[in-house]
Amino acid sequence: MTEPVAARPRRTPMRRILGTWVATAALASAAACGSATSSSTATSPSAQSPDRPSAGPIQGAKVLPLISQTGGGGQVSTRATLLGTRAQVAAFTRQFRAPGLAERVRAGVAEAAKSGYLVFGAVVALGCDVPPGAEVSLDANGDVQLTAEEVASPRPECLAPVTTVALATVPGAD
Repeated sequence: MTEPVAARPRRTPMRRILGTWVATAALASAAACGSATSSSTATSPSAQSPDRPSAGPIQGAKVLPLISQTGGGGQVSTRATLLGTRAQVAAFTRQFRAPGLAERVRAGVAEAAKSGYLVFGAVVALGCDVPPGAEVSLDANGDVQLTAEEVASPRPECLAPVTTVALATVPGAD
């Protein structure tokens, strides 16, 4: 009895499904108007108001160091959530599976609140890479937006997604 002749190994192409999905999800959430958000999402006066702020960067706003954790959970959104009360912070951190991430966000909000400015937060990335930073701005509706900066060299694959949260301090209305 002899062993059968081995066939040539068959190559299997590898694709970046997760990275593509994350990018698609981020674009879809950025393009979605009126998507489901909590009542704690900050908005400015209506479009008919003469003192409605213009879209673009917010003067005096500061993005704090990003908070990242593997397997943290959450949902990516560019629309920032106001984190001015314990209830708002609790509602925002409920989305995280990892208690350590929720605790780090709570500590970051407490530290940021000492500035006297309004504190906003958003999950800005969920994937293989941690963005180098984030930008804070107003959209055309006057909503505060936190957008992750682009990663220079994205990883081709990863074993577990990393959740990245951005917190920002924004000067309040006078």
